[in-house]
Amino acid sequence: MVQSPQQPQQPILTTSLPDRYRSIFKFPAFNDMQSICFSTLYQSDVNTVISSPTGSGKTVLFELAMLRTLVSDNLGNFKIIYIAPTKSLCYERYQDWSARLAVLGLKFGFLTGDTSVEEVATVKHADVIVTTPEKWDSTTRRWKDHDRLMTLTKLVLIDEVHILKDLRGATLEVVVSRMKYIAPHARFIALSATIPNAEDIAEWLGQNWNLRSIPAQLYTFGQEFRPVQLDIYVYGYPTRTANTFQLDKLYDEKLPDILNAHFGQKPIIIFCPTRKSTVTTAKTLARTWMKSREAVLACRIDPGRHFQDYELDELSKSGVAYHHAGLSLQDRVMVERMFIGRKILIICSTSTLSVGINLPAHLVIIRGTSAWIDGQVQEYTEFDMHQMMGRAGRPQFDNSGVAVIMTTRDKQSKYEQILGGQEVVESCLHNHLVEHLNAEICLKTINDVESGKGWLRSTFLYVRMKKNPAHYNIGITSPSRSIEVVLDQLCTENIARLHESKIVEISDKGELVTTIYGRSMAWFYIQFQTMLNFMNSGTGMTISDILAMLAQSSEFKTLRFKNGEKKFYKEINAAVGIRYPLKVVDIKDFGAKVSLIIQYTLGRAEFPVYDGAGKHAAQFHADKAIVWQNVQRLIRCIVDCKIQSNDGVSVRNALELARSLRAEIWDNSANVLLQLNGIGPATLRKFLNRNIQTFADLASTDILGIESALSLNKGRGMQYLQDVETIPRFGVTLKKLGETRDGSAVEIAVHVSVAILNKTMVKMYNRKLLTVGFLMELSNGELVDFRRAT
Repeated sequence: MVQSPQQPQQPILTTSLPDRYRSIFKFPAFNDMQSICFSTLYQSDVNTVISSPTGSGKTVLFELAMLRTLVSDNLGNFKIIYIAPTKSLCYERYQDWSARLAVLGLKFGFLTGDTSVEEVATVKHADVIVTTPEKWDSTTRRWKDHDRLMTLTKLVLIDEVHILKDLRGATLEVVVSRMKYIAPHARFIALSATIPNAEDIAEWLGQNWNLRSIPAQLYTFGQEFRPVQLDIYVYGYPTRTANTFQLDKLYDEKLPDILNAHFGQKPIIIFCPTRKSTVTTAKTLARTWMKSREAVLACRIDPGRHFQDYELDELSKSGVAYHHAGLSLQDRVMVERMFIGRKILIICSTSTLSVGINLPAHLVIIRGTSAWIDGQVQEYTEFDMHQMMGRAGRPQFDNSGVAVIMTTRDKQSKYEQILGGQEVVESCLHNHLVEHLNAEICLKTINDVESGKGWLRSTFLYVRMKKNPAHYNIGITSPSRSIEVVLDQLCTENIARLHESKIVEISDKGELVTTIYGRSMAWFYIQFQTMLNFMNSGTGMTISDILAMLAQSSEFKTLRFKNGEKKFYKEINAAVGIRYPLKVVDIKDFGAKVSLIIQYTLGRAEFPVYDGAGKHAAQFHADKAIVWQNVQRLIRCIVDCKIQSNDGVSVRNALELARSLRAEIWDNSANVLLQLNGIGPATLRKFLNRNIQTFADLASTDILGIESALSLNKGRGMQYLQDVETIPRFGVTLKKLGETRDGSAVEIAVHVSVAILNKTMVKMYNRKLLTVGFLMELSNGELVDFRRAT
């Protein structure tokens, strides 16, 4: 059902709600957009899609749907899942709702990218789970009580659903399609920025579990429903270069013209692509544009202020500041307070300020449409753009707002289309369909080719393929080649790839059954080509072999060498601490870069010191963050593959590399003690001089011995013993129980005991449950037994 919104005759008052629900709203009446949607969200159970401008009050719509669930079900009998694109937006919702909605008895759980044991336990008992698409996908792939979880799910809230068209949109599409398919009684509420094909999302979700063929209730609202009018301008500048430095210089030169055109003597936020550019832009504005406004700024001077960052302290006297994650928390908080108090007029910030920090401005300028995202230069997504622009003209702070986007001339029309809500949302699922099909087979969502086609029909991809087949290059060239034929081919071909690769098997009954390889691929989020490389690698692999294979994983393909980095990585390759130096540092080989990043970290190598090396530091640490986001799951998958092939040597070496990666230091190296707090290179050398090399050595040393080794005052050595006691230490004993022979075959029965040697029981380490792996192999390297225990 599509509804063209009209102004309600009267705004709906919050007094129309029961007293206990009314208290969560701090205003007397819902705005026009909320009033129009009120009856559908609070008084019905139909799926609903709402397309509305940023800042129009969409969060209240989610809250009305949550209240409807509370009316219909008792606490403890349902789960509400809130899915948003970023961790920061999820955290903002979690903090807000935990504070405001706790009076209703709702318990909230927050699933992050690195969820601890405590968080998982909290989430299992939560009524509302706040999460990202990636984390929810990962969680539901591995949730032991998966069926019960899906049965309890009564409401799914999808924020910023238009991210379906972005690279990560496929994950959102998959988790929603999965829940539509196996939790059919769940209600779906999807909110979006203004888009031209919101009806396709309504068609995808369907009206409810019983009427999937009828579109969800759809509301589309224009800019006139934004409580505070926001004027948006896109300025495109002619340029002959894509060089970041030259573009930064161009944008800084053009900023005064924009400020002169839109300055209303009200707060201004300028979003810059990097931390460095926030500083350079702030300096430029303080030196030039702000000089002509000394009278305006006279009242802003606050002689009592003092920032820890010297440059920031000097700049702030001109009414300008910068804000990024590299500043101390104290400085960031002071910048925010002074901006709100109008002691600072302009903040130059990275995009991290756009989510989670409520700093309203009159004018927001997005200075360039590319930024460092996930360690590389990328275009801002539509979600990023709307979040940044959403800081302008906030209700209760201003009666109007202005957002300005600065970009290159060739991209001007693109951003005008996006921000005008004219860019069609397409699916990205087809780009990684084989991986997602395997995950659904692993979950038993798909049991055969027919159920695979049924699952595909539940996707947004299917909706858009019918309407725009040319976009997906799926070969519909004539009317006789129908969408159903193509659907059959897509499903059959991708399942055949999985079957031929031994990732999936076909049972005697014709059912699709995941293999150990398929399960590991799904659990650890492994790309198809990477999985094939792991499965088809040789036997008896050394740590060097495994490291090289891991570094060549498709997951790292974006980590190409940047301009000028070859010399930098050649220096790292020659550094002390690099165990397996490369014969040649090939700038076309992303695996070389990944291997050196890993070895630099595990070997605690020194950073290159040649003149100019420092300029690569930020990029190096950004690349390292990407590597460490992936290596843990990749190495665990390698271990599983090698266990399956009974390759004891490879399993043992993969486990040793896994331990090293977890600790970020080589196992069995002289540096292991560096993992403890307060132990640096100098302290380590003193311990090594006393032959204290391992955790066991340190644990068996008395306080006097430690104080003598480190020349400490009496009593200062206790902390080291307390710290080492938190590190789990194991002892293994093996007892032969008997032996039987049958010709040339020998069968030996053994009893193996694994004990924790710590004085106190250690059940967790680094906020994760302790897991023990037991490996037994023959002298020829063949795997006899491998077990994990917690």
